[in-house]
Amino acid sequence: MDWLEEKIEKTARHIRNLSFRKAMIAYILVLAAIVFILSYLTMVLCWQWEIAEWANHEREDFVEVIYKKGPLWGTDYTFEAGTDSRKLLLLDFVRVWCPYFYAFAGMVVTIFIFYQKRLASPLRILEDSVEQIRGNNLDFHVHYDSEDELGSLCDSVEDMRRELVQGKEEMWMLVERQKELNAAFAHDLRTPLTVLKGYTDFLARYLPEGKISEAKMADTLALMSEHLKRLENYSRTMKGIRSIDEVPFSPEVIRLGSIGKKIQEVVFALGQAGDVEIFYRGCTLKDGDNGGLRVQADENIIMEVLENLLSNAIRYAGTQIEVISEYDMEKMEFLLVVRDDGKGFSEEQLIKALKPYHKEHDSVEMDEHFGIGLHICREFCKKHGGTLDVANSIRGGAVVTASFFVSIFGENSIYP
Repeated sequence: MDWLEEKIEKTARHIRNLSFRKAMIAYILVLAAIVFILSYLTMVLCWQWEIAEWANHEREDFVEVIYKKGPLWGTDYTFEAGTDSRKLLLLDFVRVWCPYFYAFAGMVVTIFIFYQKRLASPLRILEDSVEQIRGNNLDFHVHYDSEDELGSLCDSVEDMRRELVQGKEEMWMLVERQKELNAAFAHDLRTPLTVLKGYTDFLARYLPEGKISEAKMADTLALMSEHLKRLENYSRTMKGIRSIDEVPFSPEVIRLGSIGKKIQEVVFALGQAGDVEIFYRGCTLKDGDNGGLRVQADENIIMEVLENLLSNAIRYAGTQIEVISEYDMEKMEFLLVVRDDGKGFSEEQLIKALKPYHKEHDSVEMDEHFGIGLHICREFCKKHGGTLDVANSIRGGAVVTASFFVSIFGENSIYP
């Protein structure tokens, strides 16, 4: 019987997928067949009944009245005494008018069935969908198991719902990116300003005492001018982008020692601005010291990461911070390690520290902290082909390691 059920299911599916025009023609043809059969059966039944009535009365025109005229139309004839004329007239009336009655009643029933079978369900689905969309709720699906016109309309509404969901998701992502970008901009301005403040404090502390030579003062002012120019370029860059992903990656040929020198300058300035002592272990190579090595790197991204890491470390350190830079020639990887002597990361923070808007500590003094610094560092490291890792030191405190893909100038390299 499985093949029979399969045939029935296939036929029902074929009928369900008929277009409205074909379905209406099919319904009308079925209606016409039913009306014809019922009308014919009713006429024959009435005719047989009339024969039975006339058989009780002998008449010379009996054959002419009953058999020649047939069951499909009425005829005029006279009734003899004793004949039940009302019954004969009723049978004759039913026999003549039953096709019209069946046709009218059939049309009403057919329209009702057609509406229930082909219109009610999809219209209800569409109405519910419109109400859901009007209520700003897109967490639903529009599905009608048919390939007719309303099935196609339901599919179109589902496509529209998906477009609306996609549009809302894109808008939400745009808002989140803008929020993240604003937080990153505000966050990244703090550390360069702190560096400038460190240089200012240095000059204010030693210049009145005459402990700064003219050469040193000129170098310090040059460094301050360079940081101001970098701030200006950074502000211009951030103004023209919509997300951190759009921050430009522009590697240039520079000397490895130049990166180390800039790191040392930032460490010195931040050390002057705070109460935390910062130590720096210079830029070395695993295969020997060669600060004159020429490499391809985006110095701005590396310095942004360094300043963010130092900003976080100063916030949580106890008394000192250690900064280490190293270059692995085999992996062509530049490493920045920032270690503090604070409380370190908790188990939860080790998992969530790199996520945006996660605040590493719940103290009151962190109210103005965005919780986005490490996330920005990770994105910048990824842009430079590297990674960012957080851990706790065996000596206590937090350790953050940033790596950057930095190829040696002249080598064939592909930036990720």
